[in-house]
Amino acid sequence: MKFTLSSVTKCSGRLGVLGGLDRLPNLSLPTPAIIFHTKGGSIPHLSKEAFQHVHPEPAAVLHLSISNTLHMQEAVRASRMTIAEFIAQNSSATMLFPRDPSEVPIPGTPEKDLLPVYTRNGRRSISMEQYMTLVEAFRPDAYAPLYDGDTDGKSSKKREQKSFDRTEMFVEQCLEWHRKSDGLQASRLIGPVVGGYNEKLREKSIELLRKSDDLFAGYLIDGLHMNGPAVARLDGTAVLPIVENVCKALPEEKVRLCFGSYDPTLVLDLVTAGVDIFDTSYVYLKAAQEHRALVFSFDVSAPEQRHTTTELDTTDAQWAEDFGPLLAGCRCYTCTKHSRAYVHHLYNTREMLGPILLMMHNLHHYIEYFKAIRQHVQNDSLPELKKHLAGQKALPPYEPPKEADKVLVPAGEKETGVPVEEMDDKLHKKQRA
Repeated sequence: MKFTLSSVTKCSGRLGVLGGLDRLPNLSLPTPAIIFHTKGGSIPHLSKEAFQHVHPEPAAVLHLSISNTLHMQEAVRASRMTIAEFIAQNSSATMLFPRDPSEVPIPGTPEKDLLPVYTRNGRRSISMEQYMTLVEAFRPDAYAPLYDGDTDGKSSKKREQKSFDRTEMFVEQCLEWHRKSDGLQASRLIGPVVGGYNEKLREKSIELLRKSDDLFAGYLIDGLHMNGPAVARLDGTAVLPIVENVCKALPEEKVRLCFGSYDPTLVLDLVTAGVDIFDTSYVYLKAAQEHRALVFSFDVSAPEQRHTTTELDTTDAQWAEDFGPLLAGCRCYTCTKHSRAYVHHLYNTREMLGPILLMMHNLHHYIEYFKAIRQHVQNDSLPELKKHLAGQKALPPYEPPKEADKVLVPAGEKETGVPVEEMDDKLHKKQRA
């Protein structure tokens, strides 16, 4: 995997191309770009055929995380396939990381030599040996060593120091394993830059990684947040100085990645700071958890009054008789075939097709957005796009329906005489099981 830097603009970030895979010589990813967030190796809610409606090109880059692929380890090893072959995505590049950007970590104190992973079967603690054994079974095209990036703006100095110390230990052990492994010689490494919001620890982290710079195809800037939907409301004034200083200290010829469900406006600031690659967890969270369609405008020549909000809440009853597309002029499958009223009806009836159509629209919109970003970077006019986005109104933060918080007590248990608190506790245990 090789990154080729094309140009660096004065006010709009940089352009480049990620490619150079021996397995996929025709794969070429122009940056700034997105890689596709997956669950168990699949785009959430989309079959391979549905994904082709959104991304017709045969090659793509997939973001995999061990939290939702750990259960596949034995099957992949028994099949003797790579993870790309096992998930029927042999024409796509795969990148493996410890964390899923859409999942919020479960609170708890990590053990010294283990990293907590939150799987479908609950919380598990993974050692370096277990992680590298999984990586050898999967043989991804690129992967990050095991690291501790569970810090955010609220983390204490002690927690940031522990994050750095644990990452230093994990990375050194993983690099030693990688050098000795015959099965991983075709896989490239992504170096994790950690340290929370402590600039000195960030500098030390970069210094540590630069000692093995020849092994790293790029660098991942992590430890800025705790993942999940809250990242969309992240304060950019605290994040940007950290990212800018990290990018200045990293080698220009290496690709820079930064994952999380960042707001589209903050994405522009991160691009300006020097970040090359993001993921699509923002799209997934908006479609699957918040039931919202992305409708923000990135056409700076469009009249501002036509685009009053950045999102469309498909749960709102005002769309019940609106037979227009989710976004006027959008060419995605959802907007050309279905209406706002139909997507609203799918939500009300809890049909599986609802999040499928929303994912198809949101992914298409996000892909087109990054095409516009690259065009503005090329023209060094990204500030113009920022101003255009700033003039659009955002919807209030999503709040889960109150009904979701209620515990439903079966009729047969209401007359048992058991205290309500005890019944609630039993039901919560059943739900967790």
